[in-house]
Amino acid sequence: MSLWAYLAIFPPAYENYYPTPGDRESFLLGMQRNAGMTAMWGPVEAPATLGQIVMWEAGSMMTILGSVMAVLLLVGLHRRSEATGLTELQLSTGIKRMTPAAAAIATTGLAAAIVGAGSAGVLAASGLYVDEMPLEGALTSGGVIALTMFGSAMLAQLVLLLVRDPAALTRTALMTVAVSFVVRSLADSEDLGWLKWLSPLGWKTLVGPYVADDWYALGILAAVCLGAAGLGLAAEQRREYGSALIPLPAFLPVRTRRIHGPLHLAVMLNRSTILTWAIVIGGLTAFFIALTGSLSEWMEAEANVGKIFKDIFGEGDMKSEFIGYILKLMGILIATMGVQVIVTYRSGEVDRTVDLQRSTGLRRWIPLAASSLVSIAGLLLAVIAALGGGALGLWTQETTVAGDYNSLVPSTWGQLAPVLLLTGVAIAIVGLAPRFTHLAWAPVVASAVLTLFGPVFSAPQWLINLSPFEYSDSPWSTHLAIAAAAIVLIGAGWWGSQRREIR
Repeated sequence: MSLWAYLAIFPPAYENYYPTPGDRESFLLGMQRNAGMTAMWGPVEAPATLGQIVMWEAGSMMTILGSVMAVLLLVGLHRRSEATGLTELQLSTGIKRMTPAAAAIATTGLAAAIVGAGSAGVLAASGLYVDEMPLEGALTSGGVIALTMFGSAMLAQLVLLLVRDPAALTRTALMTVAVSFVVRSLADSEDLGWLKWLSPLGWKTLVGPYVADDWYALGILAAVCLGAAGLGLAAEQRREYGSALIPLPAFLPVRTRRIHGPLHLAVMLNRSTILTWAIVIGGLTAFFIALTGSLSEWMEAEANVGKIFKDIFGEGDMKSEFIGYILKLMGILIATMGVQVIVTYRSGEVDRTVDLQRSTGLRRWIPLAASSLVSIAGLLLAVIAALGGGALGLWTQETTVAGDYNSLVPSTWGQLAPVLLLTGVAIAIVGLAPRFTHLAWAPVVASAVLTLFGPVFSAPQWLINLSPFEYSDSPWSTHLAIAAAAIVLIGAGWWGSQRREIR
């Protein structure tokens, strides 16, 4: 429902920004001249219609968010269930060995079909009051969203055949989505048509909703998805339960570890997740910053070119504003990492492993405090990774000047206080009201929507300002105030965990 509501907002918003064919043609010409936006959201092909523009940005976000949802669903229903022993209980009832895997794939496919059908319905309804959004485009849009979700899940399923470590399942699966995004960005920015077939996130361009409406390509992609599902099930028959089909060699020697306290344990439990996030964030920052060379030229060519981005970025230098925008996007990812570490700690409370720590004589608040400190250290590492990636991206550009680095440094460090605040909210919720842990994601999602799309939706400025990322370029006194609020929230969470039982 949230994805459908998100999609429904875009048609009237873009109609407001680009009401005439001339406006949309100028937008098309501008987008075709900028590799940065093409890499981020994909190409815009002639003729520029409202339906195509909606699918260019909103459709891209739908495929990304939907793919993440489908991958997490499949991993949770299959390999995570197997790792926790739930699948073993299911098999003890006498069902066939392949039934849990087949059920997980079928459920993921059904979820993808529901999201796709709902998206098609939303776009079809939008076509009743917004021009240039015919029914055929809505149907192909829904189809490609569903196939992208299912295809991303099947790609993760095949990659996980090589993974044995239960702790690495989720991050490896999400890494396939990140790699798919990078492959799609490379294919679009370098116009490598063949490469788009290898990335589920590139399938939207192949089908071309509201442009080509290529049902033939849609049929081929459906066959690819079904073939991948069949291949995955065939491989599952040969995979030993609880193991990998083809175990990858260990490049580092396995040695017995001695845990030197709760903080060391928290580091060991979260180290791989944090390092993976830092690498992805640094790589994405470098990739997007490296594509800013021609930004100012096309956005400042005409008054109506890039009009929507001028509202998003501000009235300053477009290149500097775009650098700040990219760092805000990375800040959202960094906050997601911080909250994930805290939510993972709560999972340890649920499965009673935190009880084992407390049984050694630790005070009640110590395990949450240890995870909190590790999360904060991860935030700092990710910010440093974003700074390094941004510097690398600028270094690769011939048009880079000293002022670009002067924009990069404060824009990067300006993310630290906002991400600390959002992580502090998660710590407070887990410490004071753990049954509402799922709400820890709400501030991150709300901040992302307000910062990235608030101007597109013509939201009032006071509402956009509720996002802490809107203060990333504020004076340092503001950052200190945000950090102080975060510290208060963290302290409240620790206080609450000292005075409650695990439940």
